[in-house]
Amino acid sequence: MSSFRPPKAEPSDPVPWSVTNTTRFQLSDENDDAPDGPNRGRHPPPRAGACVHCKSLKVRCEFIAGHSSCRRCESGNMECLSRSRKKRKAAPTHEDLQEKAHSQDYQIQNILKQFDKLKVDRKLKEWTDRAHSSAAAEGERQSVLGRTPPDIVRYGCLHPEEIRELFDIFFSKVNPYFSILDPELHTPDILIWTSPFLFTVICAVALRYCPSKRRLYYLAQEFARDAAGKALIEGSKSVSICQAYLLLAVYPVPKKKWTEDRSWLLMGVAIRMAMELELHQPPPPQCDEREALNRTRTWLNCYCVDASHAIQFGKMPMLRLDDYMARTSQAWYRESNQNIAFDVHLCAYVQILLIMVEWRNATSQCNLQEKLREGFDIVAAAIETEEKLSAELDVWVERYAEEYIINPIEICAYRGNTTQLICAYLRLVVLAAGFQQSVKSGLPRNSDLLRRSIDAAHTVIMIMIERLYPTGHLKYALEANFLYVSFAAAYLVNLLRPKFLPMLDHNTQEDIKFTVTRLIEVLSSKEVALNDRHTPALYSRFLKSLLVKYDIQVDVRTPMGEPDPSAHTYSWPDIAQTESPPGRSYPTQYDTGFVYQQSADVDFSINNFVRTVSTQGMPQHPSYDYHDIQTWDRWDGRDNISTNWSSYHNVWRGG
Repeated sequence: MSSFRPPKAEPSDPVPWSVTNTTRFQLSDENDDAPDGPNRGRHPPPRAGACVHCKSLKVRCEFIAGHSSCRRCESGNMECLSRSRKKRKAAPTHEDLQEKAHSQDYQIQNILKQFDKLKVDRKLKEWTDRAHSSAAAEGERQSVLGRTPPDIVRYGCLHPEEIRELFDIFFSKVNPYFSILDPELHTPDILIWTSPFLFTVICAVALRYCPSKRRLYYLAQEFARDAAGKALIEGSKSVSICQAYLLLAVYPVPKKKWTEDRSWLLMGVAIRMAMELELHQPPPPQCDEREALNRTRTWLNCYCVDASHAIQFGKMPMLRLDDYMARTSQAWYRESNQNIAFDVHLCAYVQILLIMVEWRNATSQCNLQEKLREGFDIVAAAIETEEKLSAELDVWVERYAEEYIINPIEICAYRGNTTQLICAYLRLVVLAAGFQQSVKSGLPRNSDLLRRSIDAAHTVIMIMIERLYPTGHLKYALEANFLYVSFAAAYLVNLLRPKFLPMLDHNTQEDIKFTVTRLIEVLSSKEVALNDRHTPALYSRFLKSLLVKYDIQVDVRTPMGEPDPSAHTYSWPDIAQTESPPGRSYPTQYDTGFVYQQSADVDFSINNFVRTVSTQGMPQHPSYDYHDIQTWDRWDGRDNISTNWSSYHNVWRGG
């Protein structure tokens, strides 16, 4: 490549071409040498503004011809670095914006949680100060020194306002039906420190009847179950712990099958603890008045739960038949002006059960057959016991009326009707046992025993349909009440078997069908059943299945107003044996002197009924869906992790 050379200067040119001018216009070749000097052929790189050093001084670069560095960098013996252009940041994508928004939401949630925790801590401190002044009511001030709140509060599951609401629900919708606690003595301010176990149980039981927070029910019951295990392992004993075990036994967590229920175990622990605390003895003199009532009330409830369990399952009671506190409790409900309004119903139930304990002792399976061979008349004994129960009920009906004048509370009238339902149910239990034995020796059509048993069963059902159902309180009733009325209905349905039909006239048969059908509709209604898994809904399906066996169709609706989806068929154990034995026929209508007699292949007892519903595939409560349970962002005070209930359960259990 040749170099560009300027033309010769003409004489007329004012300024001749110089070497410098030539250098400026010379085009260099990368193969050219620079023999004329070190700077020959080297040119400063193009600058996009000042160099780094000059830019820091906020001045422009001054270049020397033929030098690659500016004057200021050379004089300072510094490397002249050109400034690189900043890379332009790419515009954020839609996904980037979403991630940033989620991150900000998470930060806001954490800040709000910290703020809520500060409020909870402040409220707990207020409760602590208030508990110090009133915790001596039960003599458990030592437990206050722990300063440890219940886990259900410590892990942020419930806040103070929610706890207040749950305690209100418990004392308005639970305690009236199982009146074991005193609302003046068992307040959240006291129990949160003196008895975290009972505090947790109250919240857990009440959550089932709180629609807005029902999703927490199973999680709260897990806390209650853990507290029960800790109390058992640590060997803690107190009246409040005994009360907590009783509540867990009476209001059990729904299980998939009856066989999984452990209510009897909790009941046994409660009764054993009550005896070790000497609750079966008169309160010690140092007890104040309200605490003395609390001790007696707890023991009488233990007695009732034990006797009721023994009657239903055909077992001997754990407590003594001649219990002193039970025998002397007729007037306990008016012993003090600090008795609660429901104590009168508790006393009535105790006195009625005392009669049943005598009956159970006389007809216990271990010596019944021997007594029958010796001439024991079980039919006469059944009628005598049934009359005692009726007479005892009449006494308490009058006392209820007197107490209602003093405490005109609506729920007290409901409890009075419940007592009459229970008494009618116990009359049926006694008469059914007599009927079971009488058919072996012969039973006339106009049998007084049969008439009494049908009347008792009809009374049980009608009290629930006509008195309890219209109040709107049935959905809060003890599950045992639904067992009682279902047993009465099943007893009547069993009389519709072909082998027993000759004992009933046409009107009685139609009345049984009509009455049981009405009961099924009530038990399946949304005013009674909380959902399709609630006990009354399950019993309604059980009774419907029994009627279907006799071609009696019932249009049962679920509590949601939809047709019953249940396709399972329940039956009495020997329900298929509906034909008459070979060689024997029964008239459709009795002659006046006809005597019905056959081998009793049907067990009409309450024990058999309980076994039937327990072993026929009918769950006590169907399995629950974990997706109905709230997920938690935090399971303890240290980790901010997102976890569902199942993983929380594993962590809590040590898994």
